[in-house]
Amino acid sequence: MNHWTEHPLFKRAVSFAQSSQVEIDKVIRELPALATGIARRVPFAEDVVAAYHAALDPAVPAAKRAMIWAPLLYFVIPLDAVPDFIPALGFVDDGAAIAAMIAAVGKAITPQHRAKARQMLGLPQLQA
Repeated sequence: MNHWTEHPLFKRAVSFAQSSQVEIDKVIRELPALATGIARRVPFAEDVVAAYHAALDPAVPAAKRAMIWAPLLYFVIPLDAVPDFIPALGFVDDGAAIAAMIAAVGKAITPQHRAKARQMLGLPQLQA
């Protein structure tokens, strides 16, 4: 594997990139409660919620928003490549999908999206 875009998890996320409105609605409905419930156990929870806010932001280009939805859907689905309930390993595949998405569209996630994420997760705001 010469490039991160060749990674199977990235390819799977890309296959989800044409997420249906039903799948997007599932993420909108379930992600906030899921993310706040696991915020202390998953080190990338802030990235997930910031990406969620970017996906909802009409100022973010549609192509980038589409690339964000797939890994968020993968994060919300409880049974995936490595089931989330497995201690210490359950979120490794989710983290890889989120990391690939951030590598691809990270610049679309603004400080405002991160501030909203920290607020949603009950984390202190960073000082500018």
